[in-house]
Amino acid sequence: MIYNLEIYFIMFIIFSVAGWMMECTLGVIEKHKFVNRGFLIGPYCPIYGVGVVSGTLLLTRFSDNIVLLFFLATIVCGSLEYLTSYLMEKIFKARWWDYSKKKFNINGRICLETLIPFGIISVLILSFVNPWILEKLYMIPKNALNWLVIILAIVFIVDCVISFNIISRFKNLSKQEKDNTEEIAKKVRETAEAAIEKLTSEKELLIRKMNISRFRLANNIKYTRKKYTIKIKNHQVTLIGTFKARIQGIDDKIKEVAKDLTDKISSLKDNQLNVFNKQVKEKFVSESKLNKRLISAFPNVEQREYKRKKKKTK
Repeated sequence: MIYNLEIYFIMFIIFSVAGWMMECTLGVIEKHKFVNRGFLIGPYCPIYGVGVVSGTLLLTRFSDNIVLLFFLATIVCGSLEYLTSYLMEKIFKARWWDYSKKKFNINGRICLETLIPFGIISVLILSFVNPWILEKLYMIPKNALNWLVIILAIVFIVDCVISFNIISRFKNLSKQEKDNTEEIAKKVRETAEAAIEKLTSEKELLIRKMNISRFRLANNIKYTRKKYTIKIKNHQVTLIGTFKARIQGIDDKIKEVAKDLTDKISSLKDNQLNVFNKQVKEKFVSESKLNKRLISAFPNVEQREYKRKKKKTK
């Protein structure tokens, strides 16, 4: 049965975590202590997730025939386990598991003792577990499922990048072909913890430096502000004095010009008044002589103010 990509990815994460839990449980049973069987920082073994997704894609059509499904699942799981062991050994020069001491093994990479349980588990997952998980996954709203896939994908990709980068630093960890899973996982976590501790210390140091820089910068700013405040005040006093002097000079010039204009206006008024007075005096004198003559000529005539009347035109 074909599902969408989000469902396959969620199935991959679920069974990767379930495989990690199963491996750790078996480690506790065998060695009576916690053994981290994953080489990534997070709690998952991707080989189990890949195995379940591959089985779902290839073998779901045979779920009605349990015997055939068992044999096909055993072949798929064995092929995947062998290929994964081979590639990881070639890439990282280390063995994550070794079955050389067990019977019916092939190059220590796979053995019949582990293939049979893997076949049985695959039948149970494909026949019973997968339908139940798919029913629950399809109950999740589409948007919520998409966001869940995005978050899990980011976390998983970041984990893979960091873990592969750390593992690549200590290739050839052991020249002997043996199970290096616990040792590699320990190295990965120690390196990751050391990197986190280093980043934390560098962060704290940077914060302290920033605080010191801020303190010094604050003092410098305070000193500079005080210095320039004093300079500005001094310049203000100088500028105000210069401005006042300029204003006083302008005021004096205005007063001088106004006085000059006043004098000119006064002289003009005096000249006009003198001319007017002269004209009036001359006229008055002329009129006075005439009046005297009239009075002397006609002493009995009542003196009146005569005005020449205009003749009315007919």
